[in-house]
This record gives sequence, structure tokens and C-alpha cells, in this order.
Amino acid sequence: QGPDGRIACSAQTRCPAGGLDQRDRRPAARVKDSVPALGPVTTTSGGHGGGTLVPVFASNILFAAGLFAHAFLYNFYLDAAGHGPGVMGDAAAALTAGGLTALVPAAFLVDRAGPRAGYLVAATLAAVGLALGAIVTGRTAVLAAAFLAGTGTATWRVSMAPLLIGLTTGPLRARAMSWNVGLLVASGAAWTALSGGGPAWLAGAFGMGESAAIRVVLLVGAVGTLLAAAAILAVPRVSFAPVTGSPETRERRGIPLTLVIAVVLVALWMTGSGLVLPFFNIFFERAHDLSVGRIGLVLASSQALTAVALLGGAEVAARFGPRRALVVWMLIFPPALWLLAIADAFPLALGLFLVQGIVPAATNPLIDQVLLERAPAGREGAVSSARNAATETSGLVGASIGGRLIEIGSFGTLFATAGAVALTGAVGLLAWLRGEARRALKIPTRAP
Repeated sequence: QGPDGRIACSAQTRCPAGGLDQRDRRPAARVKDSVPALGPVTTTSGGHGGGTLVPVFASNILFAAGLFAHAFLYNFYLDAAGHGPGVMGDAAAALTAGGLTALVPAAFLVDRAGPRAGYLVAATLAAVGLALGAIVTGRTAVLAAAFLAGTGTATWRVSMAPLLIGLTTGPLRARAMSWNVGLLVASGAAWTALSGGGPAWLAGAFGMGESAAIRVVLLVGAVGTLLAAAAILAVPRVSFAPVTGSPETRERRGIPLTLVIAVVLVALWMTGSGLVLPFFNIFFERAHDLSVGRIGLVLASSQALTAVALLGGAEVAARFGPRRALVVWMLIFPPALWLLAIADAFPLALGLFLVQGIVPAATNPLIDQVLLERAPAGREGAVSSARNAATETSGLVGASIGGRLIEIGSFGTLFATAGAVALTGAVGLLAWLRGEARRALKIPTRAP
């Protein structure tokens, strides 16, 4: 609710000329307190405005340093330590398993102490796990470090969407959700490029071996993740008012069954990308004989292109709503993977890789917004946790199965399977969204 007493309209429901649709009454987030240096914070119809989002975005960019260095270099680190694709897949699965273990405690922490507190815990856990992973070489120690890093990463993800939802309302919300991911991906392009060139530079400047140089870059990334904890202190603590949905949904104490169904469908959809995402670096090395440095440039190019698409897509989502944007993105992904399964020429494979790489990042903020705007009051942390359980489950299943598919089959088998799984989840999720739209039309309106 703004200072003039009016209720803000959502990005999905336009206000009629004579008043506001009662299906979409949504008070803005209430602020418990603020960091003293920022002064008092007032609630407006647009949340706290773009200025308050700056430290959030800065924190995420720092947090991403360790994540992108790990995502790009860790398979090479394990390869140098003598481990094969099976251990690589197990390490990715352990990362995901740690995230799954942390989801319930993270939800409790966010709902009780707020998303900022969750963020502080997340940065600490992730940094320690990533740093340990860059030091150890034994299989058991590698899996344990990945598990710990996964607990921090999942807690970060559970905290992030509620934090943005609590700081924004109206069209700013759709933009902020996409801007956040867009800036993360753009910074990821830089972190990936630095990670790709870092080992070669260290080897040339200091005479380090490959394994030692990769270890140093991974440790520097972990320090960046730890610094995110300091940056997030500039963000005010927030609590949440009811968001959207019917009066019945807003008053519920539990999570509606329809949201549970949506989360299951999200898990199925994301398993498609979970199958292939951990293995693109190895794919370009083995199938196209690229060096580590060139692979870094390829992945950085993908992230830069994705960032541009996300920042432009933020305006589309704000104008037309996340549901319509999801339809477009989801129908692009499976065909790109199927074509990638049969593409032999490097230019074609590169183009398809760039196209499919946009979709998971582009759909994530839209899915977050769709689910959290239907969350019962006071259960934002629980819904965010359930949504991230879908992410972690898809990563756990995808990483484990993906590595085995490569060992018993080929990269073509992996891509074909991932496309089929993603299409099944996409069709189900889009059908759920259509059903939600129909149910919303049946909700009776009440006079202001």
C-alpha cells in the first residue's frame, strides 16, 4: 500500500479505470528495521526503489565469484587429480545433496529471522565449502566439501527471492527479478573468463603447475563469496505482507496443493538442464578439442548473451507478465538440445549451445515470481525452499544420471534424453499456469 492509501497493481493484473481488481490487492512489504547508516526506510507503492536493490545486486555478484569459478574449473581440477566423469558427477550430486539437506533449515531461518540473515549464513557456508573443495583431492573429502558448499548455495537461493519480493512491488518486482539474474549472469561471464585465463596466467607468471594454478583461482573465488556477507549488511531487514492470490489462499497456513503440484513440475522441467549443465565444459574439450582457455571464452560468451536476453526480457515480463514469457522460453529449450545431439560442426554446436543456455536462467526469475506471488502470508520462505528443492533435486538427479549417460552412451544420448525430459516438464507446467489463470477468473470480486 502506497503513501496515498492505494493498493499497488501487480505486473499481471492491470487496474481497471474505476478502481482496483480485488483479486490482486497486495500491500507492499513492511519493514521491521533498517541499517542505521541508511536512515529510516519508508514503504511506497514501488517497494524501496532501485537504490535499495544496489547492495543486493552487488552482494550477488560477489557471491557468484566462487560459484562460477567452481562451476567452470572444478571438473578440470578433479581431472588433474586423477578422477573421471563418474566422480565429477558424484561431486555435482553431492553439491546438490547438501542443498537439499539445507532447504528446510533455510526456510525456517528465512521465515523466522528474515532473508538477510539467511544470506549471511549462506555466504559463510558456501565460502568454507568452496575453499575446502579447492584444497582436498581424495574422493570422500571432495564429496564432503561439495556437500557443505551446497548447503550454503541452497540457503542463498532460498533467501534471494523473498528478499527481492520484500523490497519491491508492482512492475519493479518483475524487473528486479530479471535484473538480478541478468546481472548475475553478466558477472558470471566475467568470472568465467577470468577463471579460464587465470590458471594459464598463473602458470606463466609464477611457474605454477596446472593443478596448483586451478586451486589458487578456486580459492580466490571462495574469498569473493565470503565478501558477499559484508555487502549484504547494507540491505534493510524486511518482513512480508500477503502478496497475491485469492483471499482464501492468503489466509491459509499451509501451502496449497496447487503450489505443490507446480513445484513438482518445476523439478521435472529443470531436470532437463540439470542433465547437461555440469558437462558442457567436458563436451567442448572432448567432442570439439577445445583448450581450457577457449572453453572459458565459450561459456563466458553464453553468459554474456544470456545477460543481454535477461535484461531485455525484464521489460517484456513487466509489460506482459511472467506467464506469457515462460511459454516462449520453455518451447525453445527442447528443440535446441535435440539439434545439439546431432550437430557435428563446431559453429552449429556453439550456436545451439548459446541458444539453450539462455533458457534456464531466463525462466528462473519468472518461476520464482509466479510461485511466490501465490504464497500464503508468512510462508514465503517455505515456498522459496520448496521451489529450490525442485532446483536441487533436478541437479542431483541430472548430475548423477548425466555422467552415467556419457559413460555408457555418448553426449548425443545425453542431449536427446535431456530434451525429452524438459519438454515433459514444460508442457505440464504451462498447463498448470493455464489452470491457475482459469481459477483466478472464477474468484468473485468484492467492492472496494
